[in-house]
Amino acid sequence: MDTENTVYGSFIANEMKQEGRESVLQSPTDGTQIAKVYFATPEMARAAIDSAYESQEKWSSTPLRRRRELLGRLADIVQERSEEYAMLETMNTGKTIRQSTFMDVPLAVEHIRYFSSEREFKSRRRIRHPEFPGTVGEIQYAPMGVVGAIVPWNVPLLMTVWKIAPALLAGNTLVVKPSSYTPLTALELAKDSVRAGFPSGVLNVIPGEGRELGSTLTSSNRVNMISFTGSTDTGKEIMRNSASSIKKVTLELGGKSPNIVFDDCDMDHAVSGVLFGIFLNSGQLCESGSRLLIQSSIREKFVSRLKERLSAMKPGNPADFETEISAITNREQKNRIERMVAGGVRSGAIVEYAKNMEGSPSGGLYYPPTLLSSVTPDMEVGREEIFGPVLSIMEFTTEEEAIQIANSSRYGLAAGIWSMDRARCMRVASRLQAGTVWINEYHLLSAAAPRGGFKDSGIGRELGLEGILEYTQTRHLFINKGETDLDEAAYGLIFSGDK
Repeated sequence: MDTENTVYGSFIANEMKQEGRESVLQSPTDGTQIAKVYFATPEMARAAIDSAYESQEKWSSTPLRRRRELLGRLADIVQERSEEYAMLETMNTGKTIRQSTFMDVPLAVEHIRYFSSEREFKSRRRIRHPEFPGTVGEIQYAPMGVVGAIVPWNVPLLMTVWKIAPALLAGNTLVVKPSSYTPLTALELAKDSVRAGFPSGVLNVIPGEGRELGSTLTSSNRVNMISFTGSTDTGKEIMRNSASSIKKVTLELGGKSPNIVFDDCDMDHAVSGVLFGIFLNSGQLCESGSRLLIQSSIREKFVSRLKERLSAMKPGNPADFETEISAITNREQKNRIERMVAGGVRSGAIVEYAKNMEGSPSGGLYYPPTLLSSVTPDMEVGREEIFGPVLSIMEFTTEEEAIQIANSSRYGLAAGIWSMDRARCMRVASRLQAGTVWINEYHLLSAAAPRGGFKDSGIGRELGLEGILEYTQTRHLFINKGETDLDEAAYGLIFSGDK
């Protein structure tokens, strides 16, 4: 897909508006220009909010089966354009074309299709009132209204899908604010929503700087809900800014996820899983398994195997299918990784291994996949999210110690356990303070399974039935078909005598 001369802007009321400040996007793979984007102004953000607000009532009254049908059409269109989406995602984010082609884009298609075809979600259900015979209740799952969805730069296509598909299914309209670094696939998705048949104003996308556009979304009385994925510090700011208008807020935030490896693991499988857990997308995933908790009895052998496998990984241009290591998506993040690793070394951590990145394009942004040993939980590299290809190695001796170290973090997004003892796996998993726990696996995500964090990793859930319900508010209809003895008893509390 040749995007060098493509110009994007804000997508409002089913039209691309090339207004605002022009920005040239360069690919982190090699530094080449990939597109021009006009960033939205606060005034344009307000126009997008108005567009979503004005279309919301009509969209919410659209039958649920019709909403599903349109999502199914969108899945078909993205599937047809999967190669274009994959290349665009790779050029914009720096992730390998292998990841975009075989993971991100297929998951995006399947997750849209899941929400177009799942049947767990019902717009209403009937209940009994056990205290009041002769009456019934109807619980309605009403849409929140206008949703402001703020998407991060690391997995822009898939995370845009995770927000728009359940929200649209539930009858909401959206204003999506993608990252200023990686807005392209979100904008393509918006354009394809028109091809799929979505009405004007239902899906709006405003690329631009997060601080000014985010504050416009959080301060607007026409926005009923904010769904945010990003850093914990920004999530806290969004909660504060949303409080004045009493918005519902869901947050999927940072992580410092432990991968716990016991001495009875399938070692070859665990080595592959630990490397996949931290080096997929160069560690730029909020649930990356960035803390390796390894049982002391197998520490030397396991780390030796890690080095052996890591040395065979192939650097190069991520746009080539042979390349196995992603770029860092933006220079600010690369600088942060460098600062945190240097700080870790000053604190006593040891660079056990750093991958030779010879062969990577000179104009791109790359950081070598790195193993840090002698890390303790009190070090910054042991407790805070690096968000890069850096694995912090810690040791434990007993099961209880592993749980204590794993839960010592302020984060609780995900965790992994590697052991052939099923009872142990279930026992440990049930005590970990994490929203997702993989057992003898890592990173695999199902659209049917709720995803979110404990503690500072956020509130609310995405995906699954729980993810749809986040975009709803309940209305209870108390129905009495006519006057009954119940009325006399109840009304007699304030009325006495004849009518």
